[in-house]
This record gives sequence, structure tokens and C-alpha cells, in this order.
Amino acid sequence: MWRIYLLIVVSIAVAESFTGCSHKGGTADMRQEVQGVDTSYIEARVQAIYEEEPERALSMIESAEISGSLPSLRANLLRARLFTMSVNNQRQETAQSLCEQLLHNDTVKRSPAYQQMVLELLVNASRMRHDDEQWMRWAVQLSELLQQRHYESEALRTEAEIGLVMTHLGQVDEGMAKIDHALKLLDGQKDFSSLLSFILASKRKITVLRETGRHADIPPVAQRIQDCLADFEQNPSSYVAGSPQAPKSEKERTEYCDFYGAQAMAFKAAAYVEMGDAASARRELQLFDQTRYGHTNDGRKMIAPTLGKLGDYATMLAIYADAEAEMRGDTMRYDYAEILLARSEAAESRGLLAASLDYRKRYEQLTQTLNDRLHRNQTHVYAARYHAQEQQMEIARQNAELTRMNYYISMGVLITLLAVAFAIYFFRQKRMLYHKNRVLVELISGAIEYKRRYQTAHQSPLAAPQGEVAAPAVSETPADPNSMTDEQLFHYISGVILQEQLFLNPVCDRQTITDRFGLSEKRVGAAFSKGSNYKSLASFVRDSRLEYACQLLRQNPDMTIGSVAQASGFSNHTRFTADFKARYSVSPTEFRTLSK
Repeated sequence: MWRIYLLIVVSIAVAESFTGCSHKGGTADMRQEVQGVDTSYIEARVQAIYEEEPERALSMIESAEISGSLPSLRANLLRARLFTMSVNNQRQETAQSLCEQLLHNDTVKRSPAYQQMVLELLVNASRMRHDDEQWMRWAVQLSELLQQRHYESEALRTEAEIGLVMTHLGQVDEGMAKIDHALKLLDGQKDFSSLLSFILASKRKITVLRETGRHADIPPVAQRIQDCLADFEQNPSSYVAGSPQAPKSEKERTEYCDFYGAQAMAFKAAAYVEMGDAASARRELQLFDQTRYGHTNDGRKMIAPTLGKLGDYATMLAIYADAEAEMRGDTMRYDYAEILLARSEAAESRGLLAASLDYRKRYEQLTQTLNDRLHRNQTHVYAARYHAQEQQMEIARQNAELTRMNYYISMGVLITLLAVAFAIYFFRQKRMLYHKNRVLVELISGAIEYKRRYQTAHQSPLAAPQGEVAAPAVSETPADPNSMTDEQLFHYISGVILQEQLFLNPVCDRQTITDRFGLSEKRVGAAFSKGSNYKSLASFVRDSRLEYACQLLRQNPDMTIGSVAQASGFSNHTRFTADFKARYSVSPTEFRTLSK
């Protein structure tokens, strides 16, 4: 019996080590922040080796976290940052999952700086995964946070990011207008933060121009980047630092201007190729080759596709060969997988279909092998952690006196009794929770039904306080919505949304409503935030979708939860489940079960 007790203790210890002590993570993280110098060194070291040795980098994070050198929060942030650097979709999903969990961390909730870091990682992960809806969602949240923190230039940079996503969602003109608006406000600002934001926003515009085939408009945008960099390099004293990323020396300033200036040349060269101007493209490539960045592996890989379109396949393949040579035979890595993919595309462009297919197969096999290796490495880390704790327990057991045997036996009996008592208590609590949730579901259903009947009975013109203009009926169009009070306008707009079921459209947002009623975003926002108990239009739409979902769950037992989410206007099954549980304290599945 005492051996069973020891096994239980070891299992609990291992389980706690796997969970990372999530319930006290916030306090521990704050306490461990005093190790800032060591933490910064570890993070810099891990990021430096990740590109070449990702498994080793992840093992270093695990070791540092176990030893206490790296707080759990910083460890997860570092993992997420590394995964967002990967082209592997599975790692991108892991990064997004980690960041979504971090948003609920107590320390992150208390720290706008941490929230910004997490949201920036979510934006990057969504961008890499081409998940436009999530990309838009996190970019909007990041923009709002930056505005709250009064980081104007960073907020404008994020506005350009949102504009790029809008073009992917079919709103090309609106998205480009948002990018141009951000660029207009950023252009000419004499601080480094605005300069950096202007360059990144310009790169977003170049992406849109390239995707929409407007290659002739790219060179002027790239040239403006070069002009701003030239002014910064020649007149550095006229720029306020305004950012921790600002160059701190002349050498750093030169390298910064060289980096983005070279990228601008690469953008122009690629555009000229698409325009059929090979001479201009080669001229830009010659200038690119004179830059420091142009001689780096990353820089040369950036222009490799352009070289291929110019017919210079030999140089393009030589670039990939040099990159492979730098690996010194260590080809079991993700950047080599990228080289195989690039060679496949190069061979296909030259009509070598068999070679292209061979490279493609090798790329897929290598990616799968690397993923398997990563999982095995993580398993070894967990096994080592378990083995270390098991050894400690064994040493403690061997040092114990034989006379304590009876003590362990009695403790085993006591634990058995406690386990029985706990089992009884657990099942009683579970039964009580079931009945409690059943009553809760009935109350929710009753409240929704009452609200539906109330809204049906009040489709006639809304009564207004004495001396005020009554809100028109839902079926009527008001002569001048601006003459209505916030409360009247809320009743009118919400009535239309509910009657026409606009909330079932996944893209129903403030912009949709402003377009529908010809009102400003500020007027619509005030109608919901001041004229109702809702914080915003988004919260009203979300609650309407959830109430509609409750009806579907009760009336359509054969519908899957995913189908219910989609039919209720949710574009994401996971978000639907999270919002439902946050609102009603039960999951959609539990609600359906308890409604029977």
C-alpha cells in the first residue's frame, strides 16, 4: 500500500510540473522578474540559435524554466515568438494557442506592455497562417490598445495592417484608403518611431499593390522609403528617438538605413520585372548588390525570385547553394526545407517538372521528419523531468528507516479512506452541479423566450419620454435619425438588426451598421454605449447571436455545434464556444444536454 502512496505522490508532482503551476503563475512571474539580466541573456541566446537549431533552442527554454532562470510567462512568450518565426503551420497554430492562453494570464491582464507583446505575436501568427479573420481580429485589438497607450505612430502602423487585411477580405479600395491615410499622417514626422511605422506601412502598401497587379505604382512607394531613409541618415540630429528600437550609434543607423533601403531596391526590381522593364530591374539589382544587406544570405534570397524571372537561373540556384553550404551538411532543419521548396519552384519555372516534383517530395518528407523530431525532443524533456523527480523519491525512500514501514502502511490506509470520502463528495458535488446547471439553463431559456416575446410585442413605434421625439417603428425609416436620442436610436437600430437578423452575418460590425443607416461610427457607438445597457454594438451583436444559438440548440438536436455556430453568425467555432461559456457559464453541448 505504501508503494501505491509513493506512486500517487510522484504522479501528482509530475502532473504539477507539466501544468506549469498555472494558478500561481502571475505571482511567480512577478517575483522572478528580478532576474531580468539573466532572463534577457537567455532570451537573446535562444533566439540567436533558433533558426539553425530549433530543437536545441526549445530544450534550452525548457531547462531554463525548470531551473527557475526563466519565468513561466516569459518562457511561453519566447516560445510563441520563436514559433511565429517558423514557416511551419503547426508551429504557427501552437504560437496562436499559447498567446490566446497568455491573454488570460493575470500578469498579462495587469500589464498593457505584456498585452501589446502578446497581441503583436497573435497578429504575426495570423499573418503567417493567412488566417485573415483572426488577423483582422487581433490587429483591431492591438490598434485599440496602442491608442489607449497613446502610441500614435504604432497605432497608425497597425491601421495599415488592418488595411492590408481588408484587401484580402475583398474591400480593396477601403483597405488601400486606410493604408494611404496612415501613410499620410506618418510621412514627414521627425521621430524614429514614426519613421519606422511609415516604412512598415509602406511595405504593407507594396504588398497590396503586388497582390492586385498594380506593379507600376510600387517604385514610387519604394523610392519614398529611400528618400526618408536618406534624410534620416544625413540629418539624424533632427529626429527624436521616440522608440527603444532607435539606432544608438552611427554604425547602427547606417545598418538600419542599409537594411530597409536595400529592401526598397528589391521591391523596385521585382516591380520592374513584372512591368517588363528588365533594364531598370537589373539596375536596381546592381544597386542592391552594393549594399551590406545585399551580401547577406537573407538579402540574396530576397532577390532570388526576381533573378529567376530575369532568366538568371544559375545565380538564383547559386544563392540557394551558398545557403546550403553555410549549413555545413546539417540539412535536418527548416531553412533547408525552404531551400528545397525554392529549388522545386525554380525547376518548375524552367520546365524541369520531374526535378521539381522530386524537390517537392523531399521538402514534404523533411518537414514531416523535423516535426516528428520536435515532438520526440519534447517527450524526452518531459521524461527527464519525471525521471529526476522519481530519483529524488527513491533516494528519500532508501534513506528512510525500516521502522517507518508501519507509518507508510497506516498512511496508505488513511489515503484509501480519504479517497473513498473524496469520491463520495465528488459525485455528490457533480450531481448538485448538474441540477444547478439544469436550473440555470431553464432560467436562460425562459429569459430568452420572454425577451423574444417582449420584442415581438414592441415592434410598434416606441414610446418616448414626454417632450421627446418617439423612435420610429422598425418597419419605418426615420426622417432624421440624428434627431433621435441615443436611447431611441438604439431601440430603432437594434430592432432592425433583430427583425432583419443582420447579426447572422459574420461580418456584421460597426462599419456595416453605419453603411446600413447612413450614420457616423461615433453616432452608432454612442447609441449602444450610452443609450443601452450594452458596452458596444459588438457586445449587442454577440449577445444576439448567442441567444439565437440557444434556440437552435434546443430546437435542432441533430445540428452539430459547428453548424450552430455558423448558423448563428460566428465565423469561428472555438470563439463561439468560448463566448457561450463566458456568457452562460455552460458550454453549448452542456446547454443542449440540460435542455432536454
